[in-house]
Amino acid sequence: MLLREEFRQHLAKEYRYTATKMQESSQLAKKVYYFSVLYGEAQRVLNWEWDRDIALIYAISHYTYVQLNNLTQPQALSLFPIDAAIVFTALAQAVTDLATYLEKTDANTEELHQILGRFAEIGYAITGNGSYLHEKGLIKL
Repeated sequence: MLLREEFRQHLAKEYRYTATKMQESSQLAKKVYYFSVLYGEAQRVLNWEWDRDIALIYAISHYTYVQLNNLTQPQALSLFPIDAAIVFTALAQAVTDLATYLEKTDANTEELHQILGRFAEIGYAITGNGSYLHEKGLIKL
């Protein structure tokens, strides 16, 4: 990641705040709202300085947000087999891991890909096919 230190630290600070607020909130819609900070802040930083890794953070966090937002639909939770608390605990941990990654001065791309892969996995687990794979034990949250 070639992004300037000030932008990495800005994102890390915002993402830590987001993880805390997601954990504190008892309302599903607020958890999703706070998660939206990930792609929103990534997009802001991209407006100041282009970075492929930040573009990847934006794309994957936006995908995950779209999947999470589907959970806020009235009938979604009654049909959904995965406990939302498990989903958001895993998600808050992934957000914290991303903040920690951004704070490092010697971070490597492989580590970022592992963290973003976790976001993609969580986002996929809350789709119809993903929840089926979770039920079979192939996706672990």
